[in-house]
Amino acid sequence: ILPTRLRGSGAQYVGPYRLEKTLGKGQTGLVKLGVHCITGQKVAIKIVNREKLSESVLMKVEREIAILKLIEHPHVLKLHDVYENKKYL
Repeated sequence: ILPTRLRGSGAQYVGPYRLEKTLGKGQTGLVKLGVHCITGQKVAIKIVNREKLSESVLMKVEREIAILKLIEHPHVLKLHDVYENKKYL
């Protein structure tokens, strides 16, 4: 996921989501609260820095994404979108 800043603003965005407080940290990345700029919907946004992961851990993260795209269950978080570039996933 690629956090971006708007000019003249200290706010960071991922797609249509404004990043707010940090919800947690783990081996593969940081989880932040995201708020949709138009709807106000709150989501958890996981930010993964590819450069800090080994190839095997990066493969596990990519497998997690592939599985989450397939699963629809009331007790499993829904994956809405994936934004990526060379540095972030």
